[in-house]
Formats: sequence, C-alpha cells, structure tokens
Amino acid sequence: MNLITGQIIKGIAFLFLFLLCCGQVRAEDAGQKGNIDRGKALVVAFTPQAFFNVDPRDGIGAARVWIRQADRKLEYSSETKVVYYTTQLEVESALERNEVDILLMIADEFINLRDAFNLTPALSTDYGKRFYDELLLLVREDSGITGVGQLRGKNLRIEGGQKGTIPMRWLNAMLQAKTSSSAREFFGNINEFPKANQIIMPVFFGQADACIASLTSFETMAELNPQISRRLRILEKSPGFVTGIVAIRKDVRNQRRDAMIDALRDMDGDPKGKQVLTIFRLNRLVNFKTEHLASVEKLFKTHRAKTEATDRRKQ
Repeated sequence: MNLITGQIIKGIAFLFLFLLCCGQVRAEDAGQKGNIDRGKALVVAFTPQAFFNVDPRDGIGAARVWIRQADRKLEYSSETKVVYYTTQLEVESALERNEVDILLMIADEFINLRDAFNLTPALSTDYGKRFYDELLLLVREDSGITGVGQLRGKNLRIEGGQKGTIPMRWLNAMLQAKTSSSAREFFGNINEFPKANQIIMPVFFGQADACIASLTSFETMAELNPQISRRLRILEKSPGFVTGIVAIRKDVRNQRRDAMIDALRDMDGDPKGKQVLTIFRLNRLVNFKTEHLASVEKLFKTHRAKTEATDRRKQ
C-alpha cells in the first residue's frame, strides 16, 4: 500500500467506515449497489474515490469497540449500515432513491453532486501537520529547470486517485496564467499513477522530467529518504485543498444522523476515539466552514470560465 494511501486516504476513508459500522454490520451486508432495507437503520455511504486503492474491510474490528461505546451514549441509538459504492453511477442512483443518510466523499465529488441531490457539508477532515493538503510541481534540482516554461514538451507524472480532478484543474489554471496553454497542449506526455512512489521516484532517478505530488506524500517519502528533499526542487505549489467532506441531505431531518455527526465531531475528546484518530493520523473532524472549500470552488469557477470561453470561440 502506498504512503499517501496509508496516511490520508486510509485515514479519511477507513476512519468513517470503521466508526460508523455497528456491531454485526459489515459493508458487504449492506450490499454493493445500495439495495438496502431501510427500516430504522442509519445508512452511511462512501464514494469510490474516498476508498481509492483501499480495502475497506481492513481493520473494521479495531474500531467496533468505539462505535459500540458511542452508540450506547446516543439518545437515538439504532442500527447503522454501511455501503461502499464501486462506481459513481451507483452513488447517484442511491442518492436519487434517498437511500443515503451520511455520505463521505472527496471535495470535487461534493461540488459535482451537491446541487443535484441537495447535499450540505457537515464535517471536514483535519489530519497530519496541517488542515489542508497542497500539490507540488517537482523537478530534479540538477535538471537546470527553474521555471514552468522550461517544461514545455516534457513528460509529467501526476499522483491520482484521492485528489480526483483537482491536480489537473490546478495544473491547467496555473499553466493558463503563466503560459496561456492548457496542460495537454503544453506537456509532451501526461500520465497518472495511483502511488506516490510511482510519480516521485522516476523524477528522483531522472526517468521523468516532472511530477505533481501532494505535499503530504512528498514529506512522508522525504522522511524515509532525506535525499528526496535535497534532490528535488519545488517549482510550483498549489493553494491548500481540503481532503474529505462528510455530507448529509439538506432536505431530510434525522435525529439519529445528527447525533452520529455530533459523536464523530467530538471523538477526539474520547480516549478510545482519540486512539483511533492517532492510529489513522487524523487530528480531528471539524464542523464544516465555507472557507474549507474556497480553493476548490475557485478552481471549478476558473475551469467553468475557461470552458465557456472556449465554447464561445467555437460558435
């Protein structure tokens, strides 16, 4: 399992899965396609991107003690069911059928889904050394490349998966501002890989010209191999992006759901909850604030403006 999966993706996705599983309920019990007997059960769902490159069964037992303890404290205690959707279509179909009470997703998924399904953010994830993660455009220190313009026609590797479309959106916005070119026009070749070492190490060894990696991935790998931070140069750095969003249906009232959201938000004050947070290197879950999504919203706005301008030129 790669380092970024272990620290961010696993921290975000596993934590919610584990803490919202109840007693004898497993992800496979709820079904892969949202065929759920609602009854009084609380339904928590996860998008494919939230579990990118992660086996959601890992470690379920480790957090059941906490969720049982939390359930006993809730006034509206009942069964909790968990659904892991394997495609975006399954997510949308479940939302259309009102089968989801709490949904964990990455930031750009939330923006894409919120208006169509009346979603509102409830919690954001705070992890590691900082609240937000950033993207880095990296080159070798001895490559002689000191500016983005020198990368024209070169090959680029991008750390994909849990960041969704954000790396390409940021890259396009940055290149448009600096070179008046899109990423596909500017670079000779762009490839996306799921593991951080698949994009950082080829640049480190001179097998690729540049890469876009998350700051967390870069720092983690540099801790294991200090030569990485010495041999690689940060050419550009993105704004910080929130990693995980926990959303609920704005048009549905559910006391059990709201109680579980409160329990998740306050878990860092519980010894067992704090232990789980420490295992997955999360600091806490915090109430969502508008500014948490500001940088992602700006990227989407920039992308929409560019797309609309391109469409107008074609008319």
